[in-house]
Amino acid sequence: MLTPLFSYGCELVGWMLPQKFLFDAEMAYVAFITNGHAWSARSGQWIGPVVGSHVFDVDGRPVAWNPAAPLRGFGRPLRPVNVVRAVSPVRPARPVSPLRPLTAPDLPGGWSQFSYAEWLVSSDPKPVEIVEEVVVVETVDEVAVVAVVAVDAGEADVRDGSEAPDHGVK
Repeated sequence: MLTPLFSYGCELVGWMLPQKFLFDAEMAYVAFITNGHAWSARSGQWIGPVVGSHVFDVDGRPVAWNPAAPLRGFGRPLRPVNVVRAVSPVRPARPVSPLRPLTAPDLPGGWSQFSYAEWLVSSDPKPVEIVEEVVVVETVDEVAVVAVVAVDAGEADVRDGSEAPDHGVK
């Protein structure tokens, strides 16, 4: 049976198949649960502990909860040993919309800084994009590489032509 998960603002953000899988509000598979911890379905990275029908970030702050069980915060959990990825489940039928809780409990340590969607990818490796542009100056007799510009995740690195890779330009 699927358990609805709510944000601090009491919005339906996802569903849990207890002790097995997490889904987003549209029933897309987003994480698997093993030994009381959630792991990203996309990257396999640990994203935080799961206690009952509540999910927490890696700092031990709640990300999503279910009002059927009491919610208690705790300190920063120990990172578990990596696990083997679970086989993707069959997409379940969307359950009937649950009743929305009136308020979320306030906890001494506060709630996670991440929304449910942000939390799901918060531990994923950041994509790295490397774009390289070679600037070439031609004269009548020769071709010279003047600069190589490498852009890595938004930062540019300009090197003179002496370090330029061979791109077939002679």
